[in-house]
Parts: sequence; C-alpha cells; structure tokens
Amino acid sequence: MDSKRMELYTALGYRAPKAARLGRTESQLEVEAQELAPLGPEELGALRARFLSEPDEVLYLARESLGAPISELDFARVLQEAEQALRAPEAALEALRHPPFQAKASVRLPPDFRFPLMTAEIPIDPSSTKFEPVADLRGWLLFTGKAWLRGTTVPRAPFRRHDSERHPSRFRYPLREPTQGRSVEVALFSDFGTGEYPARYVARQLLMRGERLDCAVHLGGVYYAGRQGEFDAHVAEPLEPLLPVTTLLTLNASAEMRSGGTPYFRYLDERRGAARARQVQEGSYFCLASERFQLIGLDTAYFEPDRHRDPELLGWLEAVLSEGRQRGAVNILLSHGAPYRYQASRASPLLEDLKALVVDEARVDLWCWGGSPYGALFDRAPTLPFVGASLGHGGLPIARVERGHTAPAPVRFLESRPRFPEWTGLRPELGNNGYVSMLLHADGAVELRFVDWMGNPRCKARLAREGRGPLVIQHLEESSDA
Repeated sequence: MDSKRMELYTALGYRAPKAARLGRTESQLEVEAQELAPLGPEELGALRARFLSEPDEVLYLARESLGAPISELDFARVLQEAEQALRAPEAALEALRHPPFQAKASVRLPPDFRFPLMTAEIPIDPSSTKFEPVADLRGWLLFTGKAWLRGTTVPRAPFRRHDSERHPSRFRYPLREPTQGRSVEVALFSDFGTGEYPARYVARQLLMRGERLDCAVHLGGVYYAGRQGEFDAHVAEPLEPLLPVTTLLTLNASAEMRSGGTPYFRYLDERRGAARARQVQEGSYFCLASERFQLIGLDTAYFEPDRHRDPELLGWLEAVLSEGRQRGAVNILLSHGAPYRYQASRASPLLEDLKALVVDEARVDLWCWGGSPYGALFDRAPTLPFVGASLGHGGLPIARVERGHTAPAPVRFLESRPRFPEWTGLRPELGNNGYVSMLLHADGAVELRFVDWMGNPRCKARLAREGRGPLVIQHLEESSDA
C-alpha cells in the first residue's frame, strides 16, 4: 500500500497491529489478511457504483453499521470527500494537520473544568468527532465500507463450542461466593473499544478498584471493525493492568465479526497466556456460577447479528438456566444484542429467539446488554418478566436521549445528561458515557450502580426477591447532582 495513503488511514483512525506482536508468531500481512481491510481507491469506486444503482440497499447497510439515520446527501458528499482524499492523500493530511481554528476554539475545555479523576495522561479533546456517525462518516466509510460491497469475504474464525474435548471446563467457571463482609463486585461496560477519552476514563475507574473488583465484563463492541490493531490499542492496552487482579471477560459483537472474529478469539487466548491465573475465558459464551448467582454471557453475533438461535447454544443456555433455578440462584444474562430498546414499540428478534426460556418459563432474573446507545434501567412488565439494563454507553459518542418516550418495559432510570456538565456549554448534543458496577450480596440481593465516565454516581438500585417471588427493584435512588 502507498505510504502516504497508509499515513492518511492512520491519521483518520486506522490502527495497525501492535508492533510487538509482529515477527513473534505472525507477520503483519498474515494478521491483516484475517480482518476487514480499509477501502482502497478501486473498492471506493465500486461502492460508489453500487450506491448509484442501489442507494436504498447501501444506505440500509450504512445505517445498520452506524446505528444512525445517515442521509443520502451526507453519504454522497462523504463518498466524494473520501475519493478526493485517496487521490490526493498529501493534501488531505495537510488539511487534517491544520483544522479551522474557529471550529476547534469553539469547543475548548473551560479553564476551570475539573473532576477528581482527571489526569494529564488522558487528555480530553471536546472537539474530537471520531466515531460520530455523521461527523466521522469518512472514517466509517473507509474502515467499514468494504463490508457494504457484494462479494466481500473475511475469513471467519472457527467457532468454539463448550462440548469440545479441548474445553473440559464446558465454559463454566467458578464465581466467588459473596460473604456478609465482602460482596462480589462486577463491572459491566459495553461498546468500549474506541480508545477515546470517555472509554479510557472508564478503564481508569476499573483499574482504581484494583483487587476489590472480582470481575469485569465487556459486553462487546470494538471499533471500527474489530481489527487486531483496534483490539491492541482500544482494549488490550488500557485494560492490561487489570489482568493480574481481576477476571476480565469479553463478549462478541457485530463489529468484531466484521473482521471474522479472529482478532476477538486471539485476544481471549492472549489474555489466558503469561501465567495469568485469573483469565479463564476460552470461548465467546460462558457461565460464572456461585451458589447464589450465575452470570451467563451469550454470543449474539457469530452466526447472525443480534440473534441467538443455534440449537446447541440454546441447549447449553437451557441447561445452565435450569441448574441455576434448581438451586435458587439469581440468573443474570449478559449480551451485546438487546431484547428491546427505548423508543421502540416492540421487542427484538433476539427476544423472540429466547422467548421460551426468558418469557414463557421466566428463567432469567436480570438481563444486561450493550448495543443500545444509552444507559438505562427497565422494570419488569407482564410480558417481560425480568429486570433489564442497557449499557451501550461505554465509549462510543452517542446522541443524547430525552425522557418521556415509550418503551416495551417501564423505564426506571435513563441516562439523559450530556457528556459534559451543562454549565460548560460543550457538546450538548452528545449523551453521557459510563458503566455499571454490580454488587452481588450474601443475602441474594443485587445492587446496580450506574457511574458516568467522570466517576459521578448517576443511579443506584437494589434488586431482591420478596419471599419466593421474582427479582424486583426494591429501591432506586437517582443522583440529583449537577
């Protein structure tokens, strides 16, 4: 590839595999052959031709990838910009080095902006628009657009199944039993793999928990396309200090499957290496179990985006849910795909896949998912007999959501604040990023603490059974701090 074009790709957000891995076991060419390649000039021309002949189909694919209503006009404009940039990469690089001063100055941090966790090691640039659906459409186009072309194939990693002789664990692992003096703490976060400052401040909070944090679960989402370099830079590097003291588990997502899942599975193996006794995950689904609790992670991406209907996986899920029910444990389901969404009138196809287990037989007490671009807590409903938590606000720039819209289940908490405090006037259109700290108590109660990227508590909820009844939200306290 032309060196200037590669320099342009890097400036726009392409991440090559970490140099330390190259030459050890695989060359850069071997690693890059196992992932989605950026669009080159010829492929960009092919995408333009497809857009001109099938605009609705291409726009549908783009909107699904970005989760945003990209307009035909914006798409045509960015196609032209991308073609011009690839024709004249040096001029495009010069424009990136010298952005308009007025645009950058209008979104500077106020000099008195501070929060306790703020550090010069993680600089905050409010002017950055990386990964935003429209403002960074050129990046999305170049680094995911190849998936919108007919005939694009990326080698798919072999799927790992629990019943293989290579996995005597059957993907079931022990979870520490909570005691009266020491609850089990689990961090849940999703769509974290961006490398941007909100995600890095989330990682900073997890690292500060140290040995108090028993487990951390990323519910999936490594962007732009789950490449090896993106795993290296956006996931492995910021979370590396966590591995000696905390069990880290990661779920698969549609973004990871754009590169066939090979970098995702490779990262599972690398985590278990280097004598890290706490890193046990072998496949893209798992069950962490104690006597009182089960954390059950699903793969809702490998076979189909946001679906779970492979018969063997359904059989495994039915078995672990049944065992949890038999001993009276709290069954907590984790996935990237969402069973339903805020501002939607109906449940998703994923919930239809699991309807027999989750709805008809009510074997799930709490379902936490990523994928939906906001933080929220939902109550049970007559046709939805589980508490739900949306956690897709870990690192991507997300549009600010407003309260008052409908949802399939009652909304008990919705993260509707902007990313920055309102007094700053900065980026009011962006939603707040964050994660959940989940505490599993010795009495069988579950505590969910929603925390934003700056470390501000946003909502605290206690879930518990009343007698032999279902898990319910007993108490909820939302932060009133500005």
